Amino acid sequence: MRLPVVGRLVARLHAATSPRALAFGALAALCVSAPGSAQPVLPPSTVSYVAMAARSSDAPGASPTVLARDTLPDPYPGTRREEQIHRVPEFTADVIGWVALGRVVWSSGYDQVLQSPKSWPRSAESYGRRFATRSAQLVTIELVRHGVAAALDRDPAYVRCACTGWGPRFAHVAKAVVTDFDEAGVRRIGWPRFAGALAGSIALGQLQPGQGRAGTIAYRAATTVAGSMLGNAVKEIGLFGTGTSKPAREP
Repeated sequence: MRLPVVGRLVARLHAATSPRALAFGALAALCVSAPGSAQPVLPPSTVSYVAMAARSSDAPGASPTVLARDTLPDPYPGTRREEQIHRVPEFTADVIGWVALGRVVWSSGYDQVLQSPKSWPRSAESYGRRFATRSAQLVTIELVRHGVAAALDRDPAYVRCACTGWGPRFAHVAKAVVTDFDEAGVRRIGWPRFAGALAGSIALGQLQPGQGRAGTIAYRAATTVAGSMLGNAVKEIGLFGTGTSKPAREP
C-alpha cells in the first residue's frame, strides 16, 4: 500500500481549499490498494501525477482563477522576446506597417473580386470604398487587440520561434493564431486576437451595406483570425524586418 503518499496527500488536502485540491484528493484515494489486491487501483504513473498535482494545487497563488489565466504548455521554452514591450510603436507598426498594408490590399481585392457588398460594382471607385472600409476594420481590430492585450498584460507582437526546422516553425506559426504570450513569457489563449477580430467584423458590418448580419459578422471574425496565420508566417520569416528579433535559446 502507498500509505506515505496517501498520507502526504491527505495532509495537504486539509490545508488546501481550492476545488482542484479536492478533486486530486479524491483521485488520491484510488491510489490505495483495494482490499485483497496486491496492486493499487491506479497505475504508478497516474499515482505520481496525482501526487505532483496535489502538491501544486495548494501552492501560493493556486486558485480557480488559474484556469481563467489560460496557461498553456509551450513546446519551445526558449521562445522569448529579448527586448521589452513597447506598446505604442508596435501598435503603430500593426496599423501602418508593411504587413498591415498587405492585409488591407488583399482583403479589399478579395471583396472586389467577389463584389462584396453586391451593391458596390467592380469599379475603381468601389475599390476605393472597399479599401477605406477594410482600413477602418484593420484599425478597429488592432485598437481592440492591443487594448485587450494591455489590460491582460499580454505581448501583442509576434514572437519568432526559438526552434529550428520548417516543421516546428510552421507549428509555431499556426499556434500563434490562437495563442499569445504574457509579459512573463508564458503562452496563453489569444483572447486579444479574438476580441479584435470580432470588433473589426462588427465595425465592417456597419460600414458596408448588407454586412451587418450576425452570421456574416461571425464568418468575417473567423476568417480574420485564420487569415492572421499568413501575417505570422511573414513575421516568422522576417520579411520587411517584421516580427521580434530571434530569441536566444535557453541553455
